[in-house]
Amino acid sequence: MYILVPWKPVVIVWALLSGMVLAGFIGSSLLQGKDPFAPPANMQRSANTKASAAHTGQQPNHVHKGPESGPR
Repeated sequence: MYILVPWKPVVIVWALLSGMVLAGFIGSSLLQGKDPFAPPANMQRSANTKASAAHTGQQPNHVHKGPESGPR
C-alpha cells in the first residue's frame, strides 16, 4: 500500500520557510551594519596572511618548545 503525499504544498511551505530564514539573516545582518555576503573577518585575515607569505616566499616560523624541566 502506498502512502500518497501531496508534494506541491510541501515544496511551497519548505520554500517559504527557507525564504523567510534567508530574509531574516540578511535583515539581521543589515540591522547590525554588516555586509551579509562578505566572508567572515577571520577568513579574510587568514587569506591575507597566506597571500603575503606566498608573495614573500617565506613560511611563518613556528617554534615548538617542550615543557621546561625546572627544579622540583
